[in-house]
Amino acid sequence: MKNSIYLFLFLCIFTDLQAQNPEIDRLNKKIESHVRNPDSTKFYLFQLLKFSSELHDTIIGKSYSTIGIQYNKLAVPDSAEFYMEKALDYTEDYPLQHAKMYLNLAINYRIGSQYQESLQASENAIEQFKKAGNQEGVGRAYGEMASNYNYMKNSEKALEYLKKAIAILKKSGSERELSIVRQKLANLYYNNSNFTFARDIYEEILPVFAKEKGTNYYVTLLSYADCLLQLEENYKEAEEALKEAENAFKEMNQKEYMWIAVSNLAQVYVAMGKSQQAQEAFQRAYDGMYQISSPRSLETSVRYLDFLNSKKQYSKAQKVIERVKASTNSTRMKMNADNEIDFLKQAVFTYGQNGMVEKSLQAFERLDFLKDSLNTALNHAKSLELQEAYQNDLQRERNLVLKKNNELLIENNNKKDNILLLGFLSFILLLAIGLVLYRTNRNKLKLQQELVASLENSKKVLEEKNTLEGELRLERERVLENKEKELVQVSMEMSNLQNQIIELIENRDNLESSTVLAEKLKNLLGQNNYWKYFKGKFIEVHPVFALQLAEMFPNLSENDVAFCCMLKLQLSEKEIAALMGISTDQVEVKKTTLRRKIGMGDDILGFEKLIDHLE
Repeated sequence: MKNSIYLFLFLCIFTDLQAQNPEIDRLNKKIESHVRNPDSTKFYLFQLLKFSSELHDTIIGKSYSTIGIQYNKLAVPDSAEFYMEKALDYTEDYPLQHAKMYLNLAINYRIGSQYQESLQASENAIEQFKKAGNQEGVGRAYGEMASNYNYMKNSEKALEYLKKAIAILKKSGSERELSIVRQKLANLYYNNSNFTFARDIYEEILPVFAKEKGTNYYVTLLSYADCLLQLEENYKEAEEALKEAENAFKEMNQKEYMWIAVSNLAQVYVAMGKSQQAQEAFQRAYDGMYQISSPRSLETSVRYLDFLNSKKQYSKAQKVIERVKASTNSTRMKMNADNEIDFLKQAVFTYGQNGMVEKSLQAFERLDFLKDSLNTALNHAKSLELQEAYQNDLQRERNLVLKKNNELLIENNNKKDNILLLGFLSFILLLAIGLVLYRTNRNKLKLQQELVASLENSKKVLEEKNTLEGELRLERERVLENKEKELVQVSMEMSNLQNQIIELIENRDNLESSTVLAEKLKNLLGQNNYWKYFKGKFIEVHPVFALQLAEMFPNLSENDVAFCCMLKLQLSEKEIAALMGISTDQVEVKKTTLRRKIGMGDDILGFEKLIDHLE
């Protein structure tokens, strides 16, 4: 959840402005009176900057940073970043103000999902806060780092920095700043689906934020309402909270937050069974997000698609899909992996219901690819985290060594009568350090050589493995082909044998004397279900064909799937008729019926391509 301190920042910035002339004084009052309107605030700030020659550098820096905050409210992160970075140039000689500018920049980076840049800006802020001796600022920066790790789904690090922030802010006695960090803790519980704990914390901090009723209060209302929705506790209270937030964001012209509130309100209406109101709210939020080109429009679109598919409005869902695909050509609207996976799940279903089999297959394949890629990325991230932990431990050990060395040097400097001894000890210490460095570099070189040798061996093993896998794949294909031939041959022989026996029974010469024998033969034939034998053998050859078909077209019966199995083997109509005990005309009718069931109508080539494509 975005952490905004806009109202508080305005008060801090403009209470210390000197009224060098009446016009500056007038502009300061205008800025304070329009604090809830980003466009007006931005306009008066630019007017104020025309008097830069009469303003202190810190005031100019704060003004630029505040302009960046207004662009942030208007969902224009690029412009926000430009002005916030410009603010840094004017506060470089003033550590406390410089730290605040870095912290604002860190918040902007996080809102734009630039998490590494946000973490770096937060570390820069901590360095400046420490230089200024401001522990409360350090606590706020730790809280911002926790927000980044929360968005990056690294709960352990998020909790680690939240504990640091809470410990510092408790000592400072700032109720508001402590509430902001506790809000981040609630967000952590919320993101980990612990809605009960999150709800309890939100209820504790909302009265604190209600004293100002700024952005933080209404943003917290959004999360609180969603907790109520997830817990299925009080839909009416959730509805009222979201309406209050929507009206407030509309008044403050914070459109992105406003449409988030409307989208959440639509979900509440779905839970309450108010389908018409839900669809109207979804449509408003969906259109509104696209009008402001918000990156979060993708989340709203996925929610809307899920609703339309559940209401069988597949044509409208198709239009939403095309609009999403067109919009993601923009860098600003680019999907991340999680959003695209959610989107593709809905697209596969919509395409399938609209009979767009080829597009459904393409979306299905892209979905599988993304899931595999995401798993690989997560494994890589864990590896990097382990490396970082190792490096931190190593650096900690080095710092301890350096600390002890410094203490030794200080102690020796205090002994004036042992200057000669101090020089000798220093020489020995330097010699020892050189020896350690020499041995370390020698060991490092040795390890590098061993690593190169290990990589070469691994490469050789991998090549051998790939060659073996290729041979195994060819062997499997050959065995599969032989099994298919064997299956068809055995099945046809059994079917022909059955037909010959029936033909002998029907053409027997002595009807009376062979009646008993004919009945016994028919009973014997009835006890052998050759179709079940065929089906069992087919699954051995193509184990996933039937499962894929049933997953894509859940309306197919078991008999329909069985019929597709025979088509997969490219049996003739006469062979299929013999196996199923029906006429060739009935086989053709069944093909037509099956194509209609999966939405392909008269598209014979498309149907054959589908059967051939599935494994």
